[in-house]
Amino acid sequence: MDITDELAEADPATPSDPKVRELVRSMSVEAERAIRSNRRPFWRRRRVIIPTLVVGALTLAGAAVVVPLSLWVNGTQVDVVNIPINYTTDTGVQVSCRYGIYFGDPANRTEADEELTEFVENHDWDGIGQRIYDEAMANPFVPGPNDDWEVDNQELRDNFSFTRALSVIWTEIPEELQKSGQSAGGTTDCKGQLR
Repeated sequence: MDITDELAEADPATPSDPKVRELVRSMSVEAERAIRSNRRPFWRRRRVIIPTLVVGALTLAGAAVVVPLSLWVNGTQVDVVNIPINYTTDTGVQVSCRYGIYFGDPANRTEADEELTEFVENHDWDGIGQRIYDEAMANPFVPGPNDDWEVDNQELRDNFSFTRALSVIWTEIPEELQKSGQSAGGTTDCKGQLR
């Protein structure tokens, strides 16, 4: 008898007695059945069901999760006034994003800052997004010979063109509200998609 035969004979998983072998096999099958009966399929587990139900409910309701735009001025987070930017590209893509604007220093807000904020909050911004898009398309950004861009592609050019075209917003604000020396800040979740 060689070492392999001795090891096989000593292995408790393969007893030499047929009755013991059958007992071990039946116990193994019963243990496997017990484990399977207690295990739920992945789609019936709470950590899968709850997020799926939440996403499904939002989808069915047509709701969108809106993350507020945030802006920091002199180390203080400020509330911005959101301007909706909605437009349709020449290729038929509908884009919806926001531009948030804030006026003045949060520690020292002036009456002029408050007047501007009130105007922006109450102004009808319908069509501003399409005007911004049209301006960006009519005046595309082209890097000059002194511009040092590590990467130059159409997406970056479009984004820069769109960012410059956001100046159209200021044409909607009456000049008498725009005081000299007044500060303003802005933030956006727009990606500058033009195509």
